[in-house]
Amino acid sequence: MPTAGIQDQIVDVLSEVLRVVRLSGTIHFRAEFTHPWAILSSPPALLAARLQSSEGSVTPFHVVTEGNCLVTSGALPPIHIESGDVIVFPRGDQHVMASDPELAPVPIQDIYSQPSAEQITVVNHGGGGPPARFICGFLHADQRFDPLLKSLPAILCIRSREDTLTLETLDSSGRRVQAITHPQEKEWWRASVRYLMSETATPGPGNRAVLARLAESLFLELLRWQLQFATEGHGGGWLAGLHDPQVGPALTLLHAQPERSWTVEALAREVGVSRAALAKRFVELVGESPIQYLAGWRMHLAQHLLQDSTLGVAEIAGRVGYDSDAAFNRAFRRVVGSPPATWRQAREEQPLAADGIQLNGGRRPALTGRSSIPET
Repeated sequence: MPTAGIQDQIVDVLSEVLRVVRLSGTIHFRAEFTHPWAILSSPPALLAARLQSSEGSVTPFHVVTEGNCLVTSGALPPIHIESGDVIVFPRGDQHVMASDPELAPVPIQDIYSQPSAEQITVVNHGGGGPPARFICGFLHADQRFDPLLKSLPAILCIRSREDTLTLETLDSSGRRVQAITHPQEKEWWRASVRYLMSETATPGPGNRAVLARLAESLFLELLRWQLQFATEGHGGGWLAGLHDPQVGPALTLLHAQPERSWTVEALAREVGVSRAALAKRFVELVGESPIQYLAGWRMHLAQHLLQDSTLGVAEIAGRVGYDSDAAFNRAFRRVVGSPPATWRQAREEQPLAADGIQLNGGRRPALTGRSSIPET
């Protein structure tokens, strides 16, 4: 297990990523589906368009408040969910929820045509038999941080029963079930889900903000559990890389000093391994070289600073590791599609929705938190 100091560094990197990509949550609608019924979710691109969120990533989730159903997504085996379960689709994968898997699913946009940022809509559908009730929402990140998303399973499901709380994950490598054993974590999760159900059913003052923070907090707890399981050898990718004795310290350095003119050799020297060993292990876990990762992270930081600060473009360029405005402008335009000043102005001109979420992926209040380089 990592020492306390290393564990703190790991949490710092995850916290910094979530701060920069600006995670936000929203309860979308309450649903009552009566047997027989089958619903097809929107594909990721259509979901983002319906929510007026053209950038970043959208992660749908469903809380089962009553009844049960079968969920399928792509070629993955079906998963049964029931009252008390929370199911999450980290990459927004399209899925079917059904009381009768033989029934042709109805696209959700056919029964819920106008998503509202002003209120929680109640959606009714089905054949009039026994009901299943859900709270449906989504988490949005301003910027799509692929290393984190790719390290998560396709489906995460928390199951709360009388004496047990388990995290079940499902992806192409199979199904895994992990027990949540810490008493305080179990108590907090159950109390938070109960409060989310209560606040959705009987809204009080500041309802939208309270529900948003609850959704965000529940997702963050899921990430912490998944990070812990990655430490124990369940899964790979960026989360596992944070705990790796070679890749973890390298990621910490890149996040702590993004402005430094890093080379793989210099990074390996700081970590205390050979250049070849670090480069190989980094690609195995993260999916790209350390310098490619750094270049991408610098663009995330640049977009964050352009949105959330009044710093000039030249100062931002220096803070993210570019020696000149021109080099920064070229790199930003190549990755993002427009010059930094133009991109910033477009975000400033976009209006806020009623719950503080920026329409079309632009600026909104920050959540909690805290140059091209040669590869040699």
